[in-house]
Amino acid sequence: MDAAMPPPPPATIAEVRLTDQFSGDRLTIGGIETSSSWLWQGQGASNPKQLWLPLDLLVGQMGFQRQADRDGEQLEWYGFQLPLSGVQQRTIGDEVALDALPWLNALGVQVNRSKNSLRVDLPKPYLKTLRQGKGGSANRLVMDLSGPALVQRQGDDLLLQMKVTPVQESQLRSIGLQTRQEAGGLKLLGQSSKLSTLTLKGPWRVVLDGVTSTKPAIRRRQVQAFQSALLAPEMQALIKKGLVVDQRVVQVGVKRIQLYRASVQHNTSALLLRPLAPSHAQPGLRYLNQLAQPAKAMVAVNGGFFNRVRQLPLGAVRLDSEWLSGPILNRGAIGWDRNGPLIFGRLQLIQDMTVAGRRRWPLGMLNSGYVQRGLSRYTRAWGPTYRALSGEEQALTLKEGRVDAVYDQSALVRGVPLPLKGDLIVARGGIALPAQVGDAVTIKIRSSNPLGERPQVMGGGPLLLQNGRVVLNGRQEGFSPGFLAVSAPRTVVAQDKERVWLLTAKGANGSDPTLLETSLALRQLDLTDALNLDGGGSTTMLIANTTVMTGRGITPRVQNGLGFVSGGSMVLAN
Repeated sequence: MDAAMPPPPPATIAEVRLTDQFSGDRLTIGGIETSSSWLWQGQGASNPKQLWLPLDLLVGQMGFQRQADRDGEQLEWYGFQLPLSGVQQRTIGDEVALDALPWLNALGVQVNRSKNSLRVDLPKPYLKTLRQGKGGSANRLVMDLSGPALVQRQGDDLLLQMKVTPVQESQLRSIGLQTRQEAGGLKLLGQSSKLSTLTLKGPWRVVLDGVTSTKPAIRRRQVQAFQSALLAPEMQALIKKGLVVDQRVVQVGVKRIQLYRASVQHNTSALLLRPLAPSHAQPGLRYLNQLAQPAKAMVAVNGGFFNRVRQLPLGAVRLDSEWLSGPILNRGAIGWDRNGPLIFGRLQLIQDMTVAGRRRWPLGMLNSGYVQRGLSRYTRAWGPTYRALSGEEQALTLKEGRVDAVYDQSALVRGVPLPLKGDLIVARGGIALPAQVGDAVTIKIRSSNPLGERPQVMGGGPLLLQNGRVVLNGRQEGFSPGFLAVSAPRTVVAQDKERVWLLTAKGANGSDPTLLETSLALRQLDLTDALNLDGGGSTTMLIANTTVMTGRGITPRVQNGLGFVSGGSMVLAN
């Protein structure tokens, strides 16, 4: 979720009509019901002028793809393509949304609304032929279709809304895919995050990349995902060592909140709390299991905020004493090491650079997608290359304490290399570069809170609890009133006197919790400190690499996460 001062959302849940504007929270796509905000503009019940749908929904429940080329990132669906940077965006509910109507109209998708419900229908095509690549493309499967098909990610599974014969299903099984025929189409079990998809036309095709030829293992008896995850032998062994995993319902007022929880004791050596983030590739999003698996995290939740459209971090992540992304807006964060409880508080980094031993210049952000006027700093932790994030930038590189090179806007748009040991200082908004090639430069950095000195740091916000008291003050942390008031699924990191907790929460049988309701629910559990992390469609919990909870029923991609990792497992994602 992009939470860097999002605009106030329009009202949801109940039907709203303002100048022929309607909204709701019920959505049926190809006969599959889901919970998602939408916004309809125009009269009538079948021909809107605009139809705003969350970007995550388009990617996760319809098969849209984000494609990068020389001209930037494109949003594409069956050959209909628009540059993402040029697509108008708005916030609905707690999600970034686009007007999807041009894409839907291009493919003849039918849309109908009724009160607070929206229905999106696309006839299921026939699977005509299956083609598997050879040699270097052996992991690619091409499905030729009689028409376009919806591609939906449901938990750990991938649903292809197409008609498949028993012979074709047998072919899929022969190459190692586990399948199941359902009313919605063909489900590929356990492939939601393993396979990348591409949709093409002329002819109509769905391309699956990442197909392995290994024979499928025998599936466990079909039980609820949460229960199945707990039955994994590695989980049973950790439970005997003190890992606690459970689910429960807490009532706050008239609202029932479903909680999924996992915890370990402070100072345990069996499992350690660990940021899950790529070490030198901050731009881009990944499925949570793609972050959790390399680190061998047995329990994982999504982490801090990020810009969903630009796929950039918006808050603090420190991994093994290296700042992958700096804090923003004095937002809540946690810091910790291998000893003792977590430190909760609000965090800023105070950075400045001194040129030629004389003038001092403040540096605003560190490795951040939060773009502001002034000077910002980027290191190799950002990635091998920096590309301009705004329309007016200059930059200089520092190596061994001196300015090594300067770059203008055109060079930054193309991309400039980040030094292995050094810094890139970017000037935005008409600010002049403070130094020239050859000038001596020193950089100093300190944290506003001792938590920022810990080797591991994760930012989020707002703070919910400190020392057993509700300390919710989102305005102080730069969150908008609309963001603070919205009901949404939640992800939280918390602690009590003995244990560290990772929690996800959503409405048990209705509306999701507000931040205040989440805080009150946590107090009922006798938690002393708690920090809100990214929520809404980003909310995800994995147990034993099984998705046991998602905020919107859609498998999301996120920028970072938090996990309980074996004390000897310190392998990082690339």
